[in-house]
Amino acid sequence: MKQLGRLLVWLTLLLCGLRLYAQPHVPNELVDVESAPTAIGITILGSPAVAVGSVDTFTNGVSVEHNTLQLSLSLGLSWSIQVRATSDLQYKSFTIPVSAISVQALTTGGRSEFRLSTANQTLATGLLTTLLSLTMPIRYRAVNGSDFLKPGGAYTTTLVFTYTAL
Repeated sequence: MKQLGRLLVWLTLLLCGLRLYAQPHVPNELVDVESAPTAIGITILGSPAVAVGSVDTFTNGVSVEHNTLQLSLSLGLSWSIQVRATSDLQYKSFTIPVSAISVQALTTGGRSEFRLSTANQTLATGLLTTLLSLTMPIRYRAVNGSDFLKPGGAYTTTLVFTYTAL
């Protein structure tokens, strides 16, 4: 157990160099694509970092709440935000499955926590009855387990946020 503790002290999972992208998805027959950004605006506020650095965080998992997105939405708009990872977490030649990280939007319309994957998954949805501008905090959680028994380093991936507005 002492060796595991030493290994984990050096193991740090960072989504810190995480590149975040937002892309619109608006059906052409419903909304002019050029006007879509005025209906819903999404701004990336920063990149989260989740550190696994002790036996306790390895055993119990660790989470961080991060104000990742800023949304601007119009009146009467039905909206949805999806998220996907482009690949597993990587550091040099080592990988950690992206499913070892779970996410949850901590705002109205957010669904329960789910594990990341490379397929789009709905992060949050809603129907606006007033004009809204809100910061969307997201909880990122490194789920405990043997997936984190890797050499220490900054393991990164890219998250892609896709928004739909009708």
